[in-house]
Amino acid sequence: MNIEAELKNTKPMQPRQRAMLNILFTASWLDCFIQRHLRPFGLTHPQYNILRILNGSYPNGLSVLDIKGRMIDRSSNVSRLVEKLRESGYVERVPHKGDRRMVVVTISETGKKLLADLHAAGFVDPKNMPGGNLSEAEATELAELLDKFRG
Repeated sequence: MNIEAELKNTKPMQPRQRAMLNILFTASWLDCFIQRHLRPFGLTHPQYNILRILNGSYPNGLSVLDIKGRMIDRSSNVSRLVEKLRESGYVERVPHKGDRRMVVVTISETGKKLLADLHAAGFVDPKNMPGGNLSEAEATELAELLDKFRG
């Protein structure tokens, strides 16, 4: 369904306005899709993003500032999210060896198992992901156009 039908818009839109509204609508739709799949695992999208980031840096940990710099939504309260993940046993906080003021966050074995369970449930399976009706070339072109749009 096109964006005009989704928004029940009957007036023509300028191409850039249409593109921006389509991106905003799609981002909201995608966030709902992701939240729906993460809910059974007790995770929010930002929490999943932190676990994904820490898993990618494993076995090295990252500071909260480094995590924030890699987040999709950089306005998230990373310190609070990390603390919730620590309370759930998914991450560990350890003092930095060289700077006592800094804390290094690493994914725990429980956090790695949670990600494995999520992936086993098909969360990152390309067949289950939105955009499955795009060819590889179209997906690449879309990503490049979105990069250009933000540029």
